[in-house]
Amino acid sequence: MPRTGASSMFFHEYALDSIFRGVSASGLDTIEFWLETPSFWTTGQRINELIAEISRYPSLIPITIHAPVLDLNPVSINPDIARVSVDSACAAIETAEQLHAKVITIHPGRRTAKRPPSRADMHRFSIFMEAVEAVSRGLSVHVAIENMGPVVNALLATPDRVVDVLDEYPHLSFTFDYAHACVGGDTLPGEFIRLCSDRIVNVHASLGSPTQMHAPLGNTGKIDELAALLASFRYDGPVIFEIEDLSLPKKLQYSEKIALLREEAVSFRVAWDKQVYLSFQSSID
Repeated sequence: MPRTGASSMFFHEYALDSIFRGVSASGLDTIEFWLETPSFWTTGQRINELIAEISRYPSLIPITIHAPVLDLNPVSINPDIARVSVDSACAAIETAEQLHAKVITIHPGRRTAKRPPSRADMHRFSIFMEAVEAVSRGLSVHVAIENMGPVVNALLATPDRVVDVLDEYPHLSFTFDYAHACVGGDTLPGEFIRLCSDRIVNVHASLGSPTQMHAPLGNTGKIDELAALLASFRYDGPVIFEIEDLSLPKKLQYSEKIALLREEAVSFRVAWDKQVYLSFQSSID
């Protein structure tokens, strides 16, 4: 069964110890730590303190990492922004290796103008990918690029485009963001699985629609769909509940956030067990 986890950004307003304690108390198996989590990012990024915190929660190991993406764009038309963004992603990959993370997720960037990506944008993307390949060579951490939502200037929003990149850069793995895929239409999540399942090493689980992004999946039919898609190829990697607290009807207190994540975990495990049962029944019919 996949290991369930949560993004550290769901507890973005709390200190490191509270973040890890909250994820552990939710009954989850791992954590995806965003390096931009404020209590780490804005206080000196003290790696030793983060390592010490991780070591206090062995049940969450191995963790996954999310590279910095806020205010960054590795394919920006501004060369200074592009350079800083590429350097930041490469440094994050080295940090993930230092933390013995299983996976680090990176974003592909986006065209600066709200227009379809151009040849020049794809050239800058290739420069980014070459830098990622150079820094990740010989490391144990999986570097996984994430599919984006279907906005006009997105570089990787369709299964065909993701496949093209994975074929061109065989060192890359894939983080499948279910919410981003759902926004593209009902059939798109299944198409991602059909074309990219052999490269998926991480899954971001949340609800996505044209009017709402990264909302909870628990107790919706969508969590059954996600479980069925992942069970179809016997996925056993991390499933990270990437929930945006601003998508919720009200501001949650610390204990309420723990309760919500616990409900997400239970809902996913029920949905997964249902798929296992259906598969067993199918095998004996």
